[in-house]
Amino acid sequence: MELITAVTPIRTKVWFELENGEKYWLPRQAAMETGWQAGDPVDREAFRKAVLLRQYPHGLNLAVAMLARRPCSRGEIEQKLNTARYMDETVEMVLYKLDSEHLLDDREFAAQWARSRFARKYGAERIQQELKQKGVSEEDIENALEQLNEEEGLAQAVSLARKGFSRAKPEEDARKTMQRVISSLVRRGYAWETAKRACAQALAELKEEQPDE
Repeated sequence: MELITAVTPIRTKVWFELENGEKYWLPRQAAMETGWQAGDPVDREAFRKAVLLRQYPHGLNLAVAMLARRPCSRGEIEQKLNTARYMDETVEMVLYKLDSEHLLDDREFAAQWARSRFARKYGAERIQQELKQKGVSEEDIENALEQLNEEEGLAQAVSLARKGFSRAKPEEDARKTMQRVISSLVRRGYAWETAKRACAQALAELKEEQPDE
């Protein structure tokens, strides 16, 4: 048996600490229903199961609310639940339920994310980095990036480069202008070689558009 050594309400949660130092939380209403008080003896395993059963619907609602706002990766849901300090077993149960209801599909999520960011003129390297941060597997990221049109991506980079050159001040050194525009494209996730190629093409187009003297 373990003693509950502390019961601490914090905002919408109530934290329970056992004498072995373990800490668990429940939504305030669920905590009140248990009747647990500091000094109560509890069987550790029975206590954990009781917490799990009460945390699970709360965690599932949180995950469903996230998915209702926008598609999410499995990693995003897991990270959110872990950050909120749900029990590991609670996180596993929530993810299992979402999987069984076919609410999680990292392959499709990665493809949608890549298309959306690509349409906003972000390069493949930026998209790849973002998907990694969302816990998407290398395989699903690679599949998503393969669906992007390289020539369209280059055309978008050229469009951005043209805007960059158009902002150059008359007194700005041409070399510095080139470095600035290339750097801006790299920050948006375009590979260095793609950025240089886009700048060269943009300059050629701008030169052709200039009226003959």
